[in-house]
Amino acid sequence: MKRDRLRSVSGSRVAAALTALFLLAGCGGGAASGGLGSTLPKQANGATNSVRFAITVPPKTASSGRSPAYVSPATQSMTIAVLQGTTNVLNQTLGLTPSSPGCTTSLAGTLCTISLSLAAGSYTASITTYDGANGTGNALSTAQSVAFTVTANQNNLVPLTLSGIPRAIHVASAGVNAVDVVAQDVDGNFIVGAGAPTFTASASSGPALATIVQPTASHPNLISFVQASPTVLGTETFAVAAGYPAGESNACTQTGAVCSLASAMTATVSAPMAMVANSGGNTVLGYTLPLTSATQSPAVSIPLYTAYLLTEDASGNVFAASFTSPTTTVLEIPPPYTSATLTNSLGGDDSYQMAVAPNGDLALANIAGIAGGSLYAPPYTAAPSAITSGLSGGAVAVAFDASNNLYFGNSGASTLAMLAPPYTGSPTTVSLSSVANGLTVSGTTLFVGETSDVDVFSLPLTASSTPIATLSNGIGTAYRSAVDASGNIWVANSSGGTSSNGSIEEFTEPFSTGETPAVTISMPVGGGSTSYNTLGIAFDAAGNLYVTNRSGGAGSGGLLEFSPPITSASKPTFAIETSNLNSLFDLVITRPALSVTP
Repeated sequence: MKRDRLRSVSGSRVAAALTALFLLAGCGGGAASGGLGSTLPKQANGATNSVRFAITVPPKTASSGRSPAYVSPATQSMTIAVLQGTTNVLNQTLGLTPSSPGCTTSLAGTLCTISLSLAAGSYTASITTYDGANGTGNALSTAQSVAFTVTANQNNLVPLTLSGIPRAIHVASAGVNAVDVVAQDVDGNFIVGAGAPTFTASASSGPALATIVQPTASHPNLISFVQASPTVLGTETFAVAAGYPAGESNACTQTGAVCSLASAMTATVSAPMAMVANSGGNTVLGYTLPLTSATQSPAVSIPLYTAYLLTEDASGNVFAASFTSPTTTVLEIPPPYTSATLTNSLGGDDSYQMAVAPNGDLALANIAGIAGGSLYAPPYTAAPSAITSGLSGGAVAVAFDASNNLYFGNSGASTLAMLAPPYTGSPTTVSLSSVANGLTVSGTTLFVGETSDVDVFSLPLTASSTPIATLSNGIGTAYRSAVDASGNIWVANSSGGTSSNGSIEEFTEPFSTGETPAVTISMPVGGGSTSYNTLGIAFDAAGNLYVTNRSGGAGSGGLLEFSPPITSASKPTFAIETSNLNSLFDLVITRPALSVTP
């Protein structure tokens, strides 16, 4: 079944605002008007009683809305049957078009007022609307066995709700791990408001990956899913069924009604991946973790010219940016990471680091084009804001902290600039030991990787902040760092340090100026690995360390995995250095993330 995006459907195919009244009143008086609370004068004892219906068929150009009952814009006629006990006392077919008796038309639609005569007593009524004349064509909505009482000399009122008859159930994405579900009548109009079905999702097959959050009264069409804890890998399917609340006619019992989703929804929690920016190969590659062999092929390959930068948000969405094309292109790659959406192709040039804030803001550090920061706000389709205040010659390093404060490393001076949201004021600036190449935030600690050392700052940063420690032993051109589960910092040196080919150094808490690295691994590390020039570094949840090298190997660079415990003598568990790797730069380790496919 085709699953349309709900919000893309034109207004002419959406059920519109309507009025449906079942008025039971003493005889006399004009046509009923107003809302369900309208009253008519009392009549003398023994009078025949008039039963009046007022129903509005909305125009096909109307927009969707909540209303007391469901009447489809395609309605042409209706039938009504009234029983007293088991005796049928009335059967009538009525037209509901502008030319039908008792009907008038306006911008609000076609208003039809129908008068019937009934004696005092107890009755049940059944009503069905159709898209053809004279009760022909397809049934659109119904009210079955509605009990009411006609009392002489009283104003009688029975609210009437018509239930839309579903002929299709559709779902569409409503954000991260959430879907909108809606029923559609036979003529393609969405059934909304009172008279619309309620929806229930249920697990259908597969391991229990997620908890279902069912629709609520305030969000009757929204179903969301929460990833199970502890995490379970695999694929689970979910069914969706429509039903009707107590007091409304169950339109799912009508001939031709479709009250279940044709194809089950699918939820997937995939194993984590090492996403690498393969700049020379013009791709973002994803390798399933842990690595299984030195010849392992990538699980995903996403084209991106000069793919250079990677970062990940709290929902597991990966962002990738090019170095130049000739302006920076930014992609968003949501779980399960099989495809990307073009986020933006505007902004800076020669970008060296990218970061995403807890509030979703995305920033790039540029030394050309927009020489400074490019700031993208969700959903990232508009042109970015340029941030140049406090930056001389652009920026190389960028990061956000837990409070959405934005940090830039000045590429033209040995300074660090901090801006608080909304990032429009003058920055707070502090001095560094040398020019910043990369920033890493871990809790309330900021690590600034520089040309010859790593400055460690406590957050929040102020104008009088100074490093609590400067780590310099073995450091040479530190672009990226990673913090392990114990809070220790691991620094990837692209060159210099203990090896002109790059190295990895671990510094342990509590950090102190001049401390000796606890672990030093020089590149190429051996053990079958020949790549060098380290740039990317990251840990997975199991404590495995992953490193990207830019040079050597069968092509140019490699992805290395080190299993704990990691020492200066450690060799890679696996080193993927195949010919399709060409100048790897950034690295992101994805978390097992839930993704729901409508």
